[in-house]
Amino acid sequence: MASPGFAGKILKVDLTNKRIESIETAKYEEFGGGYGTAIALFWDICVKPGDWDLQDAYDPRNIISIMNGQVSGSGIPYAGRTSVSGLSPQGWPVNWFTRSNIGGDFGTMLKYAGWDGIVVQGRSDKPVYINIINDKVTLEDASKLWGLHTWDTQKAIVRQQTGSSGDGKRDWREIGDDFTLNKPAIICTGQAGENLSRIASLQHGGGAAAGVGGFGGVFGSKKLKAISVIGTGGFKVADPKLLLETREWYAGSGGRQGGPGGFAGFGGPQKAKSSCVSCVRGCRTRGDAGSDDRDQDGCMETTWADIHKPAKKNEQEAKKSNPLLQQYGLNGFDTCFGGLEFGPSGTDFPLETPEASGLGYYIKRLYDMGVIGPGKYVTVNGKKVSVDTAPLQWDTYGTYDFAEKYAKIISTREGFGDLIADGGVRFAEKIGRIDDLNGILRCPTWGHTDHWSMAEVTWGYGDLVDSRDICDHVLQMVFMTLGMGGGAFGGGRKQQNQNPEEFVNNLTKAFVPYDDDPYMFDYSWDNDQAYKTGIYSDHKAKLVAWRMHYHTYYKESLMFCDWNWAKPTGMGDKGTPFGEPRLFNAVTGKNQTFLEGMEIGRKAWNLKRAIYALQGRHKKNEKFAGYMYKPGASGASFTNTLPVYNGKTWSFENVGKMYLSEEGVETWKTHYYKLEGWDQDSGYPTQKTLEKLGMKNVASILKKNNKLGAA
Repeated sequence: MASPGFAGKILKVDLTNKRIESIETAKYEEFGGGYGTAIALFWDICVKPGDWDLQDAYDPRNIISIMNGQVSGSGIPYAGRTSVSGLSPQGWPVNWFTRSNIGGDFGTMLKYAGWDGIVVQGRSDKPVYINIINDKVTLEDASKLWGLHTWDTQKAIVRQQTGSSGDGKRDWREIGDDFTLNKPAIICTGQAGENLSRIASLQHGGGAAAGVGGFGGVFGSKKLKAISVIGTGGFKVADPKLLLETREWYAGSGGRQGGPGGFAGFGGPQKAKSSCVSCVRGCRTRGDAGSDDRDQDGCMETTWADIHKPAKKNEQEAKKSNPLLQQYGLNGFDTCFGGLEFGPSGTDFPLETPEASGLGYYIKRLYDMGVIGPGKYVTVNGKKVSVDTAPLQWDTYGTYDFAEKYAKIISTREGFGDLIADGGVRFAEKIGRIDDLNGILRCPTWGHTDHWSMAEVTWGYGDLVDSRDICDHVLQMVFMTLGMGGGAFGGGRKQQNQNPEEFVNNLTKAFVPYDDDPYMFDYSWDNDQAYKTGIYSDHKAKLVAWRMHYHTYYKESLMFCDWNWAKPTGMGDKGTPFGEPRLFNAVTGKNQTFLEGMEIGRKAWNLKRAIYALQGRHKKNEKFAGYMYKPGASGASFTNTLPVYNGKTWSFENVGKMYLSEEGVETWKTHYYKLEGWDQDSGYPTQKTLEKLGMKNVASILKKNNKLGAA
C-alpha cells in the first residue's frame, strides 16, 4: 500500500522496445519524491549498469524523468510544480545531469492518474506520444503532430482524446467507471526540440515551460512529441480533516504572499488570468498578449522580446512577439534579446546590461561590432566560416517580423539558425570567439545565460556547484525590497528602515541548521573582510550549502513553489522553517522536522555530486567564466543592496559593483567542499560522507572509477 502523499508507483516507458512497466515508489521514498527520486532513478537506470560514459544527452540510454511530489495534488497552496530531469543537451562543455521545473497541472494530473512520475528511455523509430488515462498507458502515432508548434500540438491531442473542438469548452465524458470535465494535461516539444536544438524547452499549456536544460531536444531525440495524461483518481492523505484545517490555516492572513501583479507577481496591477493548480497567487499575467490561450507565465515570457539599449523598444511589437518562444518551444532566458534593464553594469560594458543577456543580445552585439552580418566570414583554425545572418533582416530589428524569423530559424536550423540553434556558447565556439566569455558573452557557468548570479553571490555559487542557472529566488525574496522601498514581497520598507544587525539576526533564525551564524549574510567583497566573514569565507559556504539542500528537497522534491518558498522573514509560524514541515506532515501524517527534510535534501545532493564526478566534474573545471572576475560582472539586478559587516558593525550597502577574484573563489570552494564532506582537492564525495548518508554502494562505484574523494 502506498504511503500517504504517494500514489505508489512510477511509470517507466522504453520507447525502443515499446515496453511499459511500473516501478514501486516505496523503493525510493528515502529520497523524498520528485527530483530526489529522479536522481536515484538516474543512478539505478543509467549509472549502475556501467555500460556508457554518461556524456551524450541524445543517447537513447539517457532517461528523462517527469515527477510530482508528496504534497502535489493535495490542495496545498504553492505546491503545483513538476520536476523534469536527465542529462542536459544544453550543458556545456559536458551534458551534465540536471533538472528543470514546470508549473501548471501536469504533475497533479499525473498523480490523480495513479503515478508519482514517469521515466522515459530509449528512442522510437517514428514520432509518438505517450497517452496516459489512469492506469491505461499507450503509445500513439504522432506523425501528424510532428512539425506543429506547441499550442497546436496540445489542441490536436485534446481533440483526439476528448472529441472536442479544442476550443476550451468542456463537456462531461466517461473514462472507465468515472466521468470528468477535465481535459488532458500535456507536456510537449515544438519544432526546436524536433530539430535537436540544445536550447529547446518543454511546454505545458499556453506558457508553462521547463525551459533550462534543453529537454525539448531530449524529447526530439527520442522521437517523443508529447505526454498526455488524464486522471480521475486520487491518493491517500493521512488525515483529510487535518489537511483541510492546515490549508485554511496557511491560506489565511499572512499565508498568502504576493498576488495578481506585474513581472513575476510584482510591479503594479496587471490582468492575472490563472494560477498553477491549487495556488492563490495568480502570476500568469500575459492574458492580453494577443493569443487565444491565457495560461502563460509572467516572468521572462513577458519580456523575452524586449530589446536592449541603445535600440528603442516598441512595446506593441514586443508584446506581440512574446508568445513565439512558447509556440516554437524555446528557452526564454537563453534566447532573449535582453529582458528588463536596471542600469549601467560597469566600465567594461559601456552598454547597459539587461537582466538576462541571452543569445538575442549577444548576436546583436556581434552585428553592431561588424563581426556577423550579410556576406560576413570569420576564420577559424585557418578555415573561412560564413557568418552571414540571412534570413535575418537587421533593419527590422525590434519588430515582430524579426522576432518571428529569429525564433523560426533557430527551431528549423534554417540558414544562420543552424549556427545559433545550440545556444550562445556553442555558437561562439563555432566561430572562434569562445574568449567572449571574458566579456560580452555573459554565461557565468556551464553555458547558461547570466540571470541574477551577482551580486547576491550565493546564486552564482549555486550555478557553479550545480549544473545550470539555479534560478532559485530564496534570498531574492528577502533582499529584493531592501533597495526598492517595499511592496514587492511585503515588508520591504520595514526591512529597509530597520536596524541592519537586527535584520540579519532575525533572518538567521530561519536558516536551520546554521541558525547561529549571522555572518552567512555578510556581503563584504572588496577587502580582507571578504575572506573573514564575507563572500569568500566559510560562513558563505554555509549559506550555499543551506540553499542547495533546501532547494533539492523542499522545492524540487516536495515541489513547493520557488516564488513563495522559502519565506525566512516576517511570516511567523507560516514561514520557514515552520511552515514547510507543518504542511508536509498534514499530508503524510509524519512528524518530520525541518532539519530532517534538509538531510534528505543533502542526501540527494550528494548522490547528484557522485553523478557529476563520474561525468568529469572536478575542482579544476568548477570555475566561472572570465567576465565574472571583471568590473561589470554584477550586471543588472534587483538585489544590489545587501547586508555588509565591516568587522565591527552591520550596514545596508549597495554592492552592485561586485566582481570576483579567482583566489577568493578558490578559497570559498575549499571551505564549501570541507563543509559538504567532499575531498578539498578534487570536490569528490568521500567514503565517510557517503556511508554516513547510507550510500555505501555509491562509494563503491566511485572508487571503482577512481572518483572517490580521499578520506
